[in-house]
Amino acid sequence: MTARIDLTRLVPLLLAVAAIVAIWFMPDLPTQTAELGMTPVEAYRAEVLDPAPPPPDPDDPLGGYGEIVVRVLEGPRVDEVVRAFVTMPSTDATPADFRPGDEVILTFTDDFDGTAFAAVSERWRLPLLAGLVMLFALVMVVVGGWHGTRALVALGLTVVLVVKILVPGILAGAAPVPLAVGLASVITVATITITEGVTRVSLAAVLGTVGGLLITALLAGLMAGAGAFSGLLAGDLAYLTLTSGETLDLSGVLLAAIILGAVGVLDDVTVAQAATVEQLAATSPARAGILWERAFRVGRAHIAATTNTLFMAYVGASLPAIVFLALVAEPVLLTLNREVLALEIVRTLVGSIGIILAMPLSTLIAALMFGTQRRTG
Repeated sequence: MTARIDLTRLVPLLLAVAAIVAIWFMPDLPTQTAELGMTPVEAYRAEVLDPAPPPPDPDDPLGGYGEIVVRVLEGPRVDEVVRAFVTMPSTDATPADFRPGDEVILTFTDDFDGTAFAAVSERWRLPLLAGLVMLFALVMVVVGGWHGTRALVALGLTVVLVVKILVPGILAGAAPVPLAVGLASVITVATITITEGVTRVSLAAVLGTVGGLLITALLAGLMAGAGAFSGLLAGDLAYLTLTSGETLDLSGVLLAAIILGAVGVLDDVTVAQAATVEQLAATSPARAGILWERAFRVGRAHIAATTNTLFMAYVGASLPAIVFLALVAEPVLLTLNREVLALEIVRTLVGSIGIILAMPLSTLIAALMFGTQRRTG
């Protein structure tokens, strides 16, 4: 019995690892996107040699202002030493903020006179991010044990599906909403079976999650249409066109974001409810209706905390915009009506409704599974 249970967990794990490798190394999807109307940019990792501004050029009052000397560390320009302007859009950095040996991102663009314009656009942060990822994985494995390891594999599969399928698929002209629902369903099935194994608990959780996803997608579509959200908050994507001449479906991207934002929380709720029903049935066998009633009371407490979690996640992602809008001298109701805030309200409420309805749905499915077995066995 023990070997069979282990096998139900091991097989999905091995299949997921194989899927991660296969998807990651598969050829990139052909995109149909045209240029954004921006100048092509060369970008390389570079090392700061001399952060001190060079002496001013008497023939050019602005010559040397804000420049540092860097050496290119990779690409066709490797070992090339250049003067570069510090033009970091994410900060107000100046040459005085750098030290010899600092690594940065160096970009080359065509200046108005056709010459190459070198600029320091960002600091090199990938080693820091890689270290943080390794720390996260270590904590997950040490604290979570075998369950945490399976969760890491599930997360890896989610990442490669988003990076290699979802984003390229949208840029290739695929409809964002069906693509998001399909991938979210795949992620749901994979995540739950990897972490929980192939069991009746997993089946109930998957069915409940997919049901909640469909409800979320339908409601998000209705609200996006009724609210006439433009999707212009996507920034430069608003100017992106496909080679067919069509513009990117920004409203579809918006709906896809709402769907994907809810799927992770849906998994948590449905698995917890299905597992609760299983434990209730194991300790006190009862009919499906009684199991549903008992587990439903537990679920009510769960969804209250989960809905608040979803709200705080969305607020945290949009906090800078919310703080900026709070400075606008206009009535509070008009501020709430602005698209940036109205969109977050829609995201939170639509996702919460899907989560709330997925709870009784998954509870009912699990109760029918375990209650029927106990009654007929």
